[in-house]
Amino acid sequence: MSLAVGKQIKKFRQERHLSQQDLADHLMISRQTISKWELGKSLPDLENVIRLAEYFDVSVDVLIGYKKSGFLTSLFQGRKGKELTKMAKDIEQNKTAFYSAYAKEIDSLFTEGKRVNTFLKLDEAMYPEVTFSRWAGNANCLCSVSKGEVTIDQIGRFIGLVNLPIEKRIAEFPITDIKEITIHFAKYYRHLGGDFMTLIDLVTEENVYFFWVNSLKAAHAIYHYPPFSSTKIQVMEDFEAALALADEQAAFEALREQEALIPLFYGQQQ
Repeated sequence: MSLAVGKQIKKFRQERHLSQQDLADHLMISRQTISKWELGKSLPDLENVIRLAEYFDVSVDVLIGYKKSGFLTSLFQGRKGKELTKMAKDIEQNKTAFYSAYAKEIDSLFTEGKRVNTFLKLDEAMYPEVTFSRWAGNANCLCSVSKGEVTIDQIGRFIGLVNLPIEKRIAEFPITDIKEITIHFAKYYRHLGGDFMTLIDLVTEENVYFFWVNSLKAAHAIYHYPPFSSTKIQVMEDFEAALALADEQAAFEALREQEALIPLFYGQQQ
């Protein structure tokens, strides 16, 4: 399989007139890694398989040179069959949600009920505590709540190898339109040690907005945000005690202690 994947990566790269360095810069990896993939000396990991398929605008099966699905069986030999099959299905069907930071437009993602990577801003507090411009690939959506109003904006458009800042209003409504907020959690292992995220379902009169925020602290902030005091907030029972803690750091640590109860997230709708 490694040779087939490498040939496809090289084919799609050359069709786009990209150098190995161009593609490496997009994936934020070394050029030598791209070379090893194309020579069949190593395989891209799961995240990069999905990112490559998304970037080249092809299915995962086409990227790896298979006509039938089944690449994950080879990629993850030793995993339980049923677990593997479910993971593969979830990843393939919902990869756009997980990689919404690489989308050109995000309003269609909301229309399709996809979960969009966003920054959450409650008054002056931002979650996660980074800025849009730190690196290409950060969330290109901003959900802001301030002075009784909720605004959802696209703040970036991924073109070529660059996530360009833009300003595009997706939705705007009073906070009183929110009928319910559901908070749950997920984890993924993109970085050493793993990352944890807050998944937010924001239900209004007209729509449901599915978000994910690369921060556990966002959940505590929502739970204790005074303007949401009269809003119905749904939380999995196992995590209510942690979120109820007044101290943010204590709540964060309590949530981390519940890691075994937090499911893996690869873009699937939770």
